[in-house]
Amino acid sequence: MNFLRTPPLPACSGGALLAVLMLVASSCYYPRSKPGWEYMPDMAHGTAYETYGVNPHFPDSMASRPTVPGTIPRGPYMPFHFSKTPEGYDSAGKYLFMPAGMDTQDLSAGKHHYTIYCAVCHGSGGKANGSIVENPNVVNPYPPPPSYFREDILNLPEGKMFYSIHYGKNLMGAYGKVLNPEEIWQVVFYVKNMQKHYLDSVQAAAAAQSATASNPQR
Repeated sequence: MNFLRTPPLPACSGGALLAVLMLVASSCYYPRSKPGWEYMPDMAHGTAYETYGVNPHFPDSMASRPTVPGTIPRGPYMPFHFSKTPEGYDSAGKYLFMPAGMDTQDLSAGKHHYTIYCAVCHGSGGKANGSIVENPNVVNPYPPPPSYFREDILNLPEGKMFYSIHYGKNLMGAYGKVLNPEEIWQVVFYVKNMQKHYLDSVQAAAAAQSATASNPQR
């Protein structure tokens, strides 16, 4: 019986083996200053344009592109869907409501934002006596805003309060660029809380007066 024999592998000398190993090792390294040739460099390195520079690939030559119609930005500064018109103001009063579940942390945050942005005019207690309204050191004091405890302000819907802070109202500037919707609601929540305490104190005073009148001291 004949068996098929494979021919013996040629013997490899130590020098040849060392040369192969050196070739393999050197092929994995190249000097960073001489990276070699790139077959299609445009595929690996795109052309960058400055944000507000000129881009010849668009008809208006502007590198900064407008957003796609119908899209909204990501993050806390969401679009406000009530127009800056009297109709938008009325609609906000009817259809815009404070989020449910606001708690003491929101109240504390609302006080913080109110102290920074609102108290300078409205006063720390909401009585329209802020530091630029009633201040003997101010030559031309700012016109006082309405007190939060005036009857029409007490009955002002929370949606209109949000609208006024977002867009501004009369002499008050717009704060929609510095306070996001959550922070505006926290301010509204804090103001509503001040109004509630005021109404409670008025009712308590009226009840005490009524009790005194019905039971006069002898």
